[in-house]
Amino acid sequence: MCPGFPECRVTLSSLWGIRLTVLVKPDHQHRISNVRTSSVKTGIANALGNKGAVGVSFYFSNTCFCFINSHLTSGTEKMLRRNQNYHDILKGLNLGSKGLSVFDLTNQFHHLYFLGDLNYRVEWNVQDILQHINKKDYATLLKYDQLMEQQNKDEVFVGFKESEITFPPTYRYELGLRSVYAYKKIKKTKIRINEPSWCDRVLWRSYPGTYNENITYGCSKDIVTSDHSPVFATFLVGILPPSTIAEPSQDNQNIKISFLEVEATIMTSMCGRNFVIEFHSSCLEAKVVSKTNGVCEQLTMKEVRPVWKSENLPELVPIFPDSSYLEDQHLLLSLKSEDSDESYGECVVELKDKFTSHYVRFSTILTHHGHKTGYLRGQMHIKAKDESLYGSAKKIRTYELISFDDPNRIQYYDSDSASAVLSPPSATTGSPTGTRVKTLAREFPFQFVPINQWPK
Repeated sequence: MCPGFPECRVTLSSLWGIRLTVLVKPDHQHRISNVRTSSVKTGIANALGNKGAVGVSFYFSNTCFCFINSHLTSGTEKMLRRNQNYHDILKGLNLGSKGLSVFDLTNQFHHLYFLGDLNYRVEWNVQDILQHINKKDYATLLKYDQLMEQQNKDEVFVGFKESEITFPPTYRYELGLRSVYAYKKIKKTKIRINEPSWCDRVLWRSYPGTYNENITYGCSKDIVTSDHSPVFATFLVGILPPSTIAEPSQDNQNIKISFLEVEATIMTSMCGRNFVIEFHSSCLEAKVVSKTNGVCEQLTMKEVRPVWKSENLPELVPIFPDSSYLEDQHLLLSLKSEDSDESYGECVVELKDKFTSHYVRFSTILTHHGHKTGYLRGQMHIKAKDESLYGSAKKIRTYELISFDDPNRIQYYDSDSASAVLSPPSATTGSPTGTRVKTLAREFPFQFVPINQWPK
């Protein structure tokens, strides 16, 4: 417990002036496990900690999270150095599972949040920037935002999301004020121009098939002790409940994950090389490796297309042949050369909606150390010898939504129709008030059940 505070501290990770604290309400403290912390320096010669990042990873029930707070290289002209900082951070932070070291941090967690003073600038004339700030024309300014430009080119933050920016640039203000941008920084040898920019950001990346909604994204105008305005973000995240696996029966002993075909587009000139696919997952007893590809087509001087037919691909046998359990699982795939341990790209494939009698198409991006390296697509399904089991994957499921700004827990039950969704009653009027629940229903059909009506 933390005397005087409603939350308990899970952990604290620090590197010079970079800090990251994880707090949890006492009611949920028992659900936190596998806490790990790490830091990496990206200052001069990667030896100084004035620039770099700290990270924390942990499980909340059966959902794994990773948070990274960073301070990247400053200066409008040092955009490429910031890009390198980002990739060095992904390589250098020692978080997640040791058994998944082939996968970078972007593919190891249900939800990854990357935040901090990323220092990307609005690369435009200062007077034009100030003019558009006064008009609150942020959309025009963001066309010159280095981070968005580099992300659109797949140079950094591949697969990450960021909510719409509706607040003014967060840097560089006069200390004590939020009405004046101090864009001139006087040094001994010169005057440095710091264009007003959105240096402080919050981005996130989640596994496919999971629920993660950004509720608010803004900056504080009340904290004026820095030349930055701090940003904040809140999220609504679906939490997987503890798995309850039924005893295996004779009916579901023959459930397997089957592939009809898989093809990849890999950024390499090694067309004559044979490739294999490694399959990792918490639903598998151990890593499984495919046979080598049967076909490899040279697309360009720097791209090849290996193809695996069903006879080259393994049938994966899950440790728990339970449809409800498998619907929440993911496969982590790594494409490697047959004669070396070098990975050419990794990705995550969801098993949700794959429990069916027919093959389902999937397509995803391949990345390696945060770099985009190609694409992977194919057809797969979870097949059962007894086809009557396919309907069991559609049975009523229970999900939890943890609200950290409400002392009451809320639990939602799957409903046949999103129109049946209700929100918690207002304390004053007794009428439905919660727009959050309705927003959630666009993704999943849920129905609100008051706490006093929960099943015993």
